[in-house]
Amino acid sequence: MYARAAFYDVTPRGLKVQLAGNASRQAPAARILDPVEISAVLLESGKSRCLIFSFDLMIVGAELDKMIRTKLLDRGYASAELVLLASHTNSAPATDSACEPLGAAEPEIVEALAEAAETLVDKIEAQRRAPISLSICQGRLNHSINRRRHWPFPTFGRTYGFRLTSISMAPNPEGTRNEQATVMVFRAENGRVVSVLWHYTCHPTSVADNAVSADYPGAVRSALRDRFGAVPCVFMQGFCGDVRPNIASTVKPPLRERVRQFARMLLSGPAFARRSFEDTARWRDSVAAAVGAIAQSNDGRTLSLTDLAAGTASVPLATFFQGAVPEKPLTAHVLRIGENLEIIALSAEACVGWEAILDRALPVSEPRIRLYAGYLGALFGYLPTAAQIAEGGYEVTGFQPLFGLSGQFLTERIEAAVVGCVTDAMVDLGRNVSRAPVGPGPPPNRRGNR
Repeated sequence: MYARAAFYDVTPRGLKVQLAGNASRQAPAARILDPVEISAVLLESGKSRCLIFSFDLMIVGAELDKMIRTKLLDRGYASAELVLLASHTNSAPATDSACEPLGAAEPEIVEALAEAAETLVDKIEAQRRAPISLSICQGRLNHSINRRRHWPFPTFGRTYGFRLTSISMAPNPEGTRNEQATVMVFRAENGRVVSVLWHYTCHPTSVADNAVSADYPGAVRSALRDRFGAVPCVFMQGFCGDVRPNIASTVKPPLRERVRQFARMLLSGPAFARRSFEDTARWRDSVAAAVGAIAQSNDGRTLSLTDLAAGTASVPLATFFQGAVPEKPLTAHVLRIGENLEIIALSAEACVGWEAILDRALPVSEPRIRLYAGYLGALFGYLPTAAQIAEGGYEVTGFQPLFGLSGQFLTERIEAAVVGCVTDAMVDLGRNVSRAPVGPGPPPNRRGNR
């Protein structure tokens, strides 16, 4: 197997941009806290190839996804060969018009990002292909918390009105989360690091002010570059729809504010504590140090890289949602790198419980490592589990007007629809494996006229 990789700084310096991710944030970005980037790695084996993008964006979005695919189709890249992932930072430019309440997408910004992605491919294709090996290190963090908390008392609020019981967006220490972090290092035969892929499951919402930032994925990227040099770092965000940073607050509000907070809790239910800039910065540094330590450990294993295959499938949202929806399906993209690494990506903010559901329906055998990634391409919104639909909450109904949806998830259909979509993507992958020769070969001449 061969790999080439590059990254591109897309920080909007000197531009007034609307950030995505916070409906109450109406003013343009006031400052730049740290850079935002696009990273990409091109993997090739025989006649198979896959180009994996990682964007420091809340979502890639329908407009940007279409622009990039159109540009790269002209260069010979089939849609199934492209994996476009967003980190879900809530501190980067808005890119999807369907999510305008969370930040208005400016067409010139979207076009500039599409051009930057194509320039990134130029940089990659100008490199010489390098035969690679892949080493994987995994470890557990302790930095996230489930944010769906059952509140057994009556509440009243603008979003949901009066409810006898509710699901509040508040710390739930007993809720499901996934604290495993994975660092994957592609190395050339001379030991040079070609690219790093890494995976974790947690909302990047630690930047509280109106600043451009890659959030904690940017902090981890800096730590990985301290270890490996200025290499492309591709981040794959997990199924973090209901998982957010667990940040210890040192803010000590005055008595009057504490009284108001208590009154709000009695009226509307519990919430997360207010955090200072120092609290959030300390948390990001801690995540970066922990992932950096995993990358430096000697407990990893080197995987055999013989073949590469991908499969895709989509289902209409009407399969499991009744009401008005944007023109976006649920898409699954399954990527198998060698025999022992499998990545399943969905075009949704999937809640973490879907990992166990898919593992039960589609078991993975040792020693294969399976990673789940959300925020693929033209994301439609949150993907709650059937159990969560019955409970309600932000991930079920509250998010809908922010993402252009209006209606209800179908409890009795959603699991079969999602499992079926991923199953179809795996079947498609199997067909591609049967068509592709095993082992490296000359790169296909697929570049089209520009």
